[in-house]
Amino acid sequence: MKHTLNHLIQLQELNFALAEQQASQPGARLKQLEEAIDKLRSKLPEDLATRYLKLQQRSQLVVVPIVRNNNCAGCGVAVATGLANEIRAAEQIHFCPNCGRFLYHAEGMPRRPDRPPGQRPQQTGIARFSDRALMLPELKAKTRDETITELAELMAANGFIDDAATLADLALRRETMVSTAVERGIAFPHVRNVDTGSLTLALGLHPKGVKFDAPDGELTRIVFFMVIPTAASAFYLRLLAGLVKTFSTAKARNTLLKSDTPDKMWTNLVALTRETVP
Repeated sequence: MKHTLNHLIQLQELNFALAEQQASQPGARLKQLEEAIDKLRSKLPEDLATRYLKLQQRSQLVVVPIVRNNNCAGCGVAVATGLANEIRAAEQIHFCPNCGRFLYHAEGMPRRPDRPPGQRPQQTGIARFSDRALMLPELKAKTRDETITELAELMAANGFIDDAATLADLALRRETMVSTAVERGIAFPHVRNVDTGSLTLALGLHPKGVKFDAPDGELTRIVFFMVIPTAASAFYLRLLAGLVKTFSTAKARNTLLKSDTPDKMWTNLVALTRETVP
């Protein structure tokens, strides 16, 4: 059953990858992803494939982990301890008794360390998801993998995640499906289903650029690295679309790239996204 469960998780990731491509590159050729989705879905038992498609009509979140206190990450309802133990054993496929989603145990996922309540004031716009401490004006990395690792370590060093190595590894696995780089030198590497409490974004700039397998062949100079809790998966697509719209102009990209300190990066990012990031 673990094999089938992995197929379900991978199928959902491919569907999200397709949605990400549509949000970030509306004119992109998506045939390869669509074919991969159809091929993977055909490998599922017919009853599970049918259930998956019915759930997908209601929400993009079809396969979700159980999180803290054995809660379904899709609807937030706690499952019984006995069922939670069976989900961890993964000897058969289980469903949330409340919302009907497929459930699994996200073993070894990094999480955000607990923080005292009220530590940060209520924020708006991009400040809801990021912080000036997560701005890196000059990435030292020379490759895509090093870039992702450097940003994961920045998150961990500032207490936004507890396991940089695992986070980077998961992000690199996601890159093997389809590159998160878009045109004009921008990339959006990310990890989904991380128990961070809220969507968190780090931003790194690379003056010379690194190869990120962008569709236009350009080197990537602006890298948004995000960790996405399950509940924020749908909203992430809106955030992605807003960031793509913001930095579709050379003027906006150049303004950001000229930021030579974390403070300037933060000030410019907040100003540039004021109208595009909800």
